[in-house]
Amino acid sequence: MDYIKSINFKRLIIISLFVILVIASMLIGALESVTVKSLFQGDQTSWMVIWSSRLPRTLAVILSAAGLSVAGLIMQAISRNKFMSPSTAGASDAAGLGIMIAYIALNTQEGIIKTIFGFFFALIATLLFTSVINRMKIREVVYVPLIGMMYGGLISAITTLICYHFDAMQLFAAINQGSFARIGSFATVYIIIVPVVLAMFYAARFSIIGLGEDFSKNLGLNYNRVVFLGLVIIALISAASYTAVGPLPFVGLIIPNMTTTFYGDNIKKSMLDLMFFGADFVLICDIISRLVIFPFEMSVSLTISVIGGIVFMGYVIATMRKGKYRGKKSVTPSTAKASGEE
Repeated sequence: MDYIKSINFKRLIIISLFVILVIASMLIGALESVTVKSLFQGDQTSWMVIWSSRLPRTLAVILSAAGLSVAGLIMQAISRNKFMSPSTAGASDAAGLGIMIAYIALNTQEGIIKTIFGFFFALIATLLFTSVINRMKIREVVYVPLIGMMYGGLISAITTLICYHFDAMQLFAAINQGSFARIGSFATVYIIIVPVVLAMFYAARFSIIGLGEDFSKNLGLNYNRVVFLGLVIIALISAASYTAVGPLPFVGLIIPNMTTTFYGDNIKKSMLDLMFFGADFVLICDIISRLVIFPFEMSVSLTISVIGGIVFMGYVIATMRKGKYRGKKSVTPSTAKASGEE
């Protein structure tokens, strides 16, 4: 009973903070005449700015943050590694490669086409990465994301090479800069709703596969099918968010870790709180980006990188002290005998 009350209290705090941040996001902008007073007075200019600019931007922040948080949680469940996320497994970099190929090959600006290309490239890259990692049987949890970052760096290098060849570096630099100020079409942002709803429906299954393949099969779960579905969800969220706002680092990495610290590894029970928590984090970073050099705006990916990097380093240091992520030593007859003698 006390545990349930604690969960509800934490959820109340997260949702209350979410409401405050949404209101603040709607009121902050270059046009200072948009205030609570002007809105209550029915000022047409203020309401037009809210409906045409600030509300869609806030929705984009919420959907992209919630989607990437869910994608990170599923990635960590599939890999059984708390250091994994779309950005450390090459999914985001592959989505960027697919979007640039759509630009170069088809010369298209349509968000749906770019998302489709980004989705297929992200899915193929994620499938390749997971299959290679599973065959390597790496025991140290830290090595997997390191390999993933090298893998993502390789994909990014290929993207840069293609852009240099087709003289599209300036375009790639613009796309590769995470910002909520450059959104033109919201179709790709709303696509995130579909994989998020699907992830909530299959949340219990993702929790089970996080316990291992043998355990999942013993419970009668089709392990490979659920893993593939999880990778499809991750790829679709990565592609849609990258097309709409660009890369948002650390969101899919630190939000699932901090949420599971508070709520445990039950994905079904923590997913709603996870989405609100992720939205709170990105809303805070977005508001900071808009206020630092007001009335101008910094890239939100820069703000997230700085704040997320500090938060994640503190989290890793605290966790390493507890011994949660310390590498497991292989047990040999000699070490077993020595430990037995002690």
